Amino acid sequence: MSRASIALSLIAAAFAVGACATSTASPSTASAQAPTPAANGTPTAAPSGSAAPSAAQTPAGSGPDLTSVPTACIGLGADDCRRVVAQVATIVPPGSAVTYIQVGPFGCAAGEGCAPSLAERPQGDITLEAGVGALSYHVTVSGGGAELTIDRQDAFGVLVGPQSQPPVTAGARPVALGHCGLWSGIDAGGSWWDPVGAVDGEHPDAINAADGTLTILDPDHATFTSRGGLTVQLVRHAGDKYLPLCR
Repeated sequence: MSRASIALSLIAAAFAVGACATSTASPSTASAQAPTPAANGTPTAAPSGSAAPSAAQTPAGSGPDLTSVPTACIGLGADDCRRVVAQVATIVPPGSAVTYIQVGPFGCAAGEGCAPSLAERPQGDITLEAGVGALSYHVTVSGGGAELTIDRQDAFGVLVGPQSQPPVTAGARPVALGHCGLWSGIDAGGSWWDPVGAVDGEHPDAINAADGTLTILDPDHATFTSRGGLTVQLVRHAGDKYLPLCR
């Protein structure tokens, strides 16, 4: 799969999520688009194509504190990943109940083997699970990594409940990722498990069906290692999981 296909797979609606998710749960909603806050601060679905301010149009510091939200960094190092999250935080609508952040993928501008930096990976996406859906933004980098332009875009996916049964028990067990790889979701012990930290989004097992081992370290932390050598740190997700439609 090309890098272009990887990026498109995260936002394209091509298959029903049941064919993508590791769990066979029926979606709890038919679709979940980017929420915006209602008058009482509760996120509600935004109409398709609704406008949202870019980072340059919104005062810094007006959004929520996202520093403690579990975050996956796909294609970027820790410093640049934090930089993207910090700038997005200035334009996230107040009252958005953000529970998980996926930064990336950010692909190489000049082929394979580039550094995990904004200077060499000048475009990508960031998705924040929030309330009953997700907030999605496109990031464009200029000035050799010095300037970020972040624009709101539609998010397409569904909320899916875990099908596995509790309790969460420590130890290793075999797990098979669905055909969307990590974006099929990992469902074990009555919960979904979210990738966090650095994720090699260019590894074939990250985006394709793969067999591997899930090792539960404690009730809230685990590690997934594929047979092909992909290793990802995980944290337990509370409640339904927002899964992107992919192909």
